[in-house]
Amino acid sequence: MAREFFCAGSGGPEPYTGKDMLTAHKGMNISEQEYLAAMDDIIGAMDKHGLDQDTRKDVIAILYSLKGEIIRV
Repeated sequence: MAREFFCAGSGGPEPYTGKDMLTAHKGMNISEQEYLAAMDDIIGAMDKHGLDQDTRKDVIAILYSLKGEIIRV
């Protein structure tokens, strides 16, 4: 599902078929710290797999754009 999400969010050909972010995270009460920890994990995975700088920037931009639909909803 994450692959679909990032592919669709970055303009790729694959459509996203999962829940919208608000529905997926509602009631989870995710804190800012938990959100940032997940971002750190994603950045670490991108480093590990040698993703180029433009792709990394795109992923980080997508993550930050969704912050309001994930934290404390």
